[in-house]
Amino acid sequence: MKKSTLACLLLALTSAHQAQANLISNGDFSDCSFAGWQKDTDGVGELAAGNDFQQVGAPNCAAQLTVDGPETQAFFANTLFQGVDLMADTQYLLSFDLNVNSELTSQDQGFVADYFVVGLGDGTGAYYNANGTLGSLLEADIDGVQSYNVEVMLDDMLASWDALTLEFQLLLGADATDMTDFGASFLQIDNVAINSVNMASVNEPLTFALFGLGLAGIAAGSRNRTGKRSAL
Repeated sequence: MKKSTLACLLLALTSAHQAQANLISNGDFSDCSFAGWQKDTDGVGELAAGNDFQQVGAPNCAAQLTVDGPETQAFFANTLFQGVDLMADTQYLLSFDLNVNSELTSQDQGFVADYFVVGLGDGTGAYYNANGTLGSLLEADIDGVQSYNVEVMLDDMLASWDALTLEFQLLLGADATDMTDFGASFLQIDNVAINSVNMASVNEPLTFALFGLGLAGIAAGSRNRTGKRSAL
């Protein structure tokens, strides 16, 4: 499921595209802080008192969200997000790196997968994909260690949105009795960037050909996928 989900997101670009200033503030968390980002939890108490949001890996820090673990506050989800201001008539490339892990896996009795969602928001609570339609940029269950390196082009119609946000959300999974497995899950976020690109320098036939291969991979993967979650 993870590989087919990621294939849907990857748009191949040649290294010839010309990147400009990153619209995301503190996307690499280089100062080991959450400057520029907003944190949200449905838990109780002060965020600073728990382990829901942390900086890890100093001096090359990444942001880490945690749920279902010791001293975490969230009942349902923790979200890290930032507002984005896109310019009209400009093409943008969104990229980010994720690492996930869980204390328990499908090899453990009673395992209930927690999961994460990456999406664009408009202030309503709904999530959208790169085309501005309901859905997500990426979502997957967490079953042990997995890494994601994502690049996706954003539709230029998103520049017309009044309140556009990029959101990373980590959610608790629950069984039929609404119980979790009480095993912590982790979502690490790093190298988040939204850069304008010069589309004239992109090899379009190669781009579309490789993207077509990605879609073919999805078609094969979707036949084996069950239990897909809704983003919200």
